[in-house]
Amino acid sequence: MKRQATKKKIIIHTKYGDHLIVLERDGQGYMVTVPGLREIITLGENITHAKNMAKEAIELTIECLVEENTRDIKNISFKKLAKQFATIGV
Repeated sequence: MKRQATKKKIIIHTKYGDHLIVLERDGQGYMVTVPGLREIITLGENITHAKNMAKEAIELTIECLVEENTRDIKNISFKKLAKQFATIGV
């Protein structure tokens, strides 16, 4: 009998605020998705590693989105970040 995958929802803290992540056990570790940032799928060897990978992926994704201006900043809670990038001319 095959074991059913278990999903666990967790809030993690990043330098850009709190974010919901979904951890799902796979054969060799944990897969992480971020419902608020659909671009992100990452893996970790264990829960702690998966959470750290998700935190890094969230922060890098937000920085790239702001830099590339690919998302309407008014609809995300990163107005302060957007102003910071605009101020330093990035």
